[in-house]
Amino acid sequence: MAELVVHASESLTSSSARALARADIVATLKAALNKPNTTLVGAAIGTGLAAQAASRGGADFILALNAGRLRSMGAPSIFSLLALRSSNDFVLDFAQSEILPFAKIPVFFGACAFDPRRPIETELERIADAGFGGIVNFPTSVFLDGRFRTNIERAGLGFQRELEMLRAAQRRNMATLAYVRTVTEAQQAAEAGVDIINLNLGWNVGGTVGSRTGLSLTQAAEYAKIVFRRIRSISQETLCVLEGGPIVSPDQMYEVSAVSKADGYIGGSTIDRVPLEASMEQITSAFKSVGTLQKRIDELERQLEHAQREYSIVGRSPSIQQIKQRIEKLAASTLPVLITGGAGTGKKLLGRGIHEAARRSGTKLINVGPVDASGVSLFGSVQTERGKKALGLLQYHPKATLLIENVECLCIDAQERLVEVIETGICPRLGDNERGRFEGRLILTSKQTLSQLGSSGLLIPSLASRLSPGHVFIPDLRDRLEDLPLLAEHFLQELRKDRRSRKLSVDHSAYRILMTYGWPGNVRELRSVLETAAMNCEGDWIQAECLPPLGTSSQPQPHSADEREWILDALQRHRFRRGETARYLGISRKSLYNKMRAYGLPLQQRTTS
Repeated sequence: MAELVVHASESLTSSSARALARADIVATLKAALNKPNTTLVGAAIGTGLAAQAASRGGADFILALNAGRLRSMGAPSIFSLLALRSSNDFVLDFAQSEILPFAKIPVFFGACAFDPRRPIETELERIADAGFGGIVNFPTSVFLDGRFRTNIERAGLGFQRELEMLRAAQRRNMATLAYVRTVTEAQQAAEAGVDIINLNLGWNVGGTVGSRTGLSLTQAAEYAKIVFRRIRSISQETLCVLEGGPIVSPDQMYEVSAVSKADGYIGGSTIDRVPLEASMEQITSAFKSVGTLQKRIDELERQLEHAQREYSIVGRSPSIQQIKQRIEKLAASTLPVLITGGAGTGKKLLGRGIHEAARRSGTKLINVGPVDASGVSLFGSVQTERGKKALGLLQYHPKATLLIENVECLCIDAQERLVEVIETGICPRLGDNERGRFEGRLILTSKQTLSQLGSSGLLIPSLASRLSPGHVFIPDLRDRLEDLPLLAEHFLQELRKDRRSRKLSVDHSAYRILMTYGWPGNVRELRSVLETAAMNCEGDWIQAECLPPLGTSSQPQPHSADEREWILDALQRHRFRRGETARYLGISRKSLYNKMRAYGLPLQQRTTS
């Protein structure tokens, strides 16, 4: 077994592969960062199980650290600074056997530069020979302070020695990642040409053995913004990432990253220890009270189903919650309603939800659809082909709820008549003085916002003013992506009911593609994509390869030479397993096969004797 591991390491670290390691890793991370709605995520871990789970979850790179191993043994991360044993030997022992043989993403070795008995070049040589493509300074002196830090620096074993180690790693064509805590350290790392600079905000809070930090989220964000601004003033190519301190959840990471303009986040305790503690506690408790737990699950499922049905709109994002609150108020009033939003956002569905929420007995919902510009279908006319008077929908359904699409298409005269209907309830017919009464409700829709309708002159000011109190705007799906999983589950439930099909769920590999797509067709397009994927799916999980191509015509395509190298690199990373490669690239398996044939790429890995 040991011989097999050594052989695998040797094959992964041939001289030609090592020569491209640094450029390859940096290019891969920057390509991932260029995808829409994407941030880099690194996993600082210490076990093979954690590495594989983080990789399946979409991590972009792994940091093999002694701190991760110590956390898995029940110790806090801060123990990594103690001289419990040789750190490099410790990391090599577990990372070479548990992580490298299974890693499909870049792995950075947490290298200790403190030991004066071991020359830096000697340590880097054995780390590179083991198969690692990157180096990170860990454990690091940046976590030390006071007189002890000063004495360490004077002895020549501090941060400057760590930078010397990272420069030496670059000369070996290894990617580099530097831990920093201060603006000065960040500036020195940038001047040293480090590829990724990780601003550590302190040991992570959270869990049962977490440390405490003096920084609030707002303070952390402002401080990170200052540090990253200094880094980018020196090197625009350097990637800037965050770690630790008050950040213990994705929402908090987003809040700090949005202000500081971070390229990504590195999770240590937040990826392995904190969720593991919570999960084991919950699961153990569940086994102890399985009956109560099942009742709670049934209750939550009923609540979820109700939430999805509520007002015919699915989602729990802040914008959708505001819309639901708005619907409750509109349902209790008689105001005319204007629903605006892009094509496919669900305007008609929301209009139906408002009508149903009003619970007015005996009233019908009439879906008028797009009306003629003159408004004849609404108001009626004496000028018909047969010379007879024709009733308009407002008079024909005087107590109904009329759902009228594209209100901006009505001419000015028709819009003025509509204002009269809203203000007085009187319907003036076209061509004579006969007037009927309308006691129902108007729900109007438009693909343009109310402000756009007013500024463009498509809506007369008096009508815009009357519709403003009842205006509801539905944001595009790309602006509320947190609702996508709920929408996906809702559509798959509907498919099961309509077609009596098997229960389907969306795999994480498919979710990563769905969450990075722009959705120009909004919710309607998502439903179509899922219906197609369900037809393509043979098992119970919709995998990435089941999805139809998304937005291929509108996405910028790489040049053929670049694309060929891009695909070949992915194939080599995944040992020419086409299914895994297609998921990694975010394309279908069939598309990958066609591209391989078009570029003359080998269909399987060539072996050499």
